[in-house]
Amino acid sequence: MGYTYRRRRSGPNWGLIVSLALVVGAAAYFVPQYLNPQAGPPPPPLGGDAASAVAAAPSAGQTPAAVRLTEADQQFTAGHWTAAAAAYADVARTDSANATAQAGWARALIYDDKPADAIEHAQKAADLEPRSAIDQAILALAFDWAGNTDRALTSARRAVELDPNLADGHAYLAEALIDKFRLKEASDELDHALGVGGADNPEVLRVQAYLAETNADYAGAVDLYRRAVDKAPERSYLELSLGHALRAMKRYEEAIQAFQRAADLNVDDPRAEGGMGMAYYAREEYDSAQSHLERSVEIDPNYANGWGQLGWVFYVQKQYDKAQPDFEKAAELEKDPSKNAEYRHALGWIYINTKQYAKAKEEFDQALAENPDLQGARDGLQVVAANTAH
Repeated sequence: MGYTYRRRRSGPNWGLIVSLALVVGAAAYFVPQYLNPQAGPPPPPLGGDAASAVAAAPSAGQTPAAVRLTEADQQFTAGHWTAAAAAYADVARTDSANATAQAGWARALIYDDKPADAIEHAQKAADLEPRSAIDQAILALAFDWAGNTDRALTSARRAVELDPNLADGHAYLAEALIDKFRLKEASDELDHALGVGGADNPEVLRVQAYLAETNADYAGAVDLYRRAVDKAPERSYLELSLGHALRAMKRYEEAIQAFQRAADLNVDDPRAEGGMGMAYYAREEYDSAQSHLERSVEIDPNYANGWGQLGWVFYVQKQYDKAQPDFEKAAELEKDPSKNAEYRHALGWIYINTKQYAKAKEEFDQALAENPDLQGARDGLQVVAANTAH
């Protein structure tokens, strides 16, 4: 997303850190330093051994549901999240009491950057198997990447109570604690994960990287993300997280390569094209940035981050007439209040630059309602007041 990415959230919350610096001037604009596709960084697979998820070939004696479940497991192991989700959904719709199908459906949706949709199925799996630590861990992951950190903490704690040796449970608990900025507690939980054999678990490695990233240790984060990729090279979301960390270090060419690998692994994920777009944006190669960002919203017209970052590309070139509709679309789609505040913040400055002061005030007021600490919106209100004083 971690993750915008991430997460990110986009984890998602895949939840990573989003930071915008306001450049004040006659055509003041502010530039995103680091994006959370959380929404943020997408989460790695549950369990340290990816090979354990590989299903055996269907046998002649299997029922149609069992065959379909085997196919779903194979798609999941290959990192084909959309196909895996569809296959798990087929089984779950035929047998709604199949906890394995519900849990698999939830995981595939989470990794496909649809954590809010995953909650229903993760909750069903946990209700069907209330003593299952792994189902509680999946539920924690879904809540965290959907932005409900409190519920994520509750489910993650339940997971480690049910199985203190579940490295994934400790990692998810650590991730939720990071999102609360309780970093010492998060570090302790990661130590627990390592203590129960999680040193080579790509999930644990990813959350360790997320903690390093939150502490602005991007070099450490890059190393840990690379190790996670080595353990699970088919997992596109790990390449996304690696790309964002590299971009934070201004290693743009390497970041673009990581995002391209993510795109090759999962052509249906708009975040890879979005990541490449923002790497080109950071290099001030605006035509290339525009091309990739437009591709991201072609893949998913509801990809709010793609619309928002496309708005930035036009904004910094002072093409306000082109930036305005993209920011408006982003604000319409974005569910994260902090990101929505940033888009409304940008719209406020656009209206100032076109001398529409009443509209500018409205946007700044809405931005502050969603993020009271957004100083740029306060600055904008002062500019509005200075230009409308009689």
